[in-house]
Amino acid sequence: MTSKIEKQQTNGTGINQENVLKKIGKGLGQSQAIIFIGLVLLILIFSYLTPHFLSFTNFMNIVRQTAMIAIVAFGMTYVIIAGEIDLSVGAIIGITGMMSAIGIQTGLHPLLVIALCLVLGSVIGFINGVMVVKVQVTAFLATLVTMSILRGMSLASSPGSAPITINSTLFVDLATMNIGPIPIVLIYLAAILLIGHYTLNKTVFGRHIYATGGGAHAASLAGVNVKRVRVMVFIISGFLSAFSGLILAGRLSAGLPDSGTGWELDAIAAAVLGGTKFSGGYGTVVGALGGALIIGVLSNGLTLMGMTYAYQLMIKGAIIGLAVILDIWVRREEA
Repeated sequence: MTSKIEKQQTNGTGINQENVLKKIGKGLGQSQAIIFIGLVLLILIFSYLTPHFLSFTNFMNIVRQTAMIAIVAFGMTYVIIAGEIDLSVGAIIGITGMMSAIGIQTGLHPLLVIALCLVLGSVIGFINGVMVVKVQVTAFLATLVTMSILRGMSLASSPGSAPITINSTLFVDLATMNIGPIPIVLIYLAAILLIGHYTLNKTVFGRHIYATGGGAHAASLAGVNVKRVRVMVFIISGFLSAFSGLILAGRLSAGLPDSGTGWELDAIAAAVLGGTKFSGGYGTVVGALGGALIIGVLSNGLTLMGMTYAYQLMIKGAIIGLAVILDIWVRREEA
């Protein structure tokens, strides 16, 4: 009798989750349309304000830079959907770049260096997840601690915090080469986008991420291993941050101790602009891509107009603040 009741409860929960996901999908489709309309308007505005913006070379620069931010934002989206936050992504980019440069200088094969750095990013993500799940430190504090430690390690890994040159042609080519007319970084981006989108929308794990962020207690009662989901999203975020760090190091042909600084802000902004709610349970990687493109176009356009990085940070912070306020207002209306 007990098993029948549990089965009925589980089936009922599954139906409810399916209905909720359908509503979410409809809302996300509308929000994504707004995002990409806003992106087109932003491109038109900067094309009018600066003559250097509307050029093929500039667009390729935007695409290459945006691809790295978008990859980090995909991982951040997973984390936020699950109801958490990851402030360590920028520091993971920095330590990955430094470790890849040191590894290559010591004579390790570039492919081995890449594999080890991806494992390093995943391990850091796992540590973040364990601190949140087992030690029960809030994600904000746990990843803030990780960020501080990793940034210090990056600065200490080179005498005088100087850049370390990467003299491997293979390593650099894997980040900068073109496949025909297409930059390889776009191929990476497309592959990760497709995998991320499929995972969130077509797999049990994806449904569990949404359920965890939508209500961890209810998800746990429905049989979702909430702790495992939370650890996994941090691992994904760490892996993708390391991947982006490797691309950045290849583009720069060097490991820079301060590389990735501020990228956590860009990743959060991209996810939030893409429709991901800070409250959890709502968001897509497609929306994060749109948000990353907006961030990339905005940064590029403001730079061409002569605006300093300090003012760009203010604008990005204001954007995140407005998005959070809008999220709170929408939740109040729904309640």
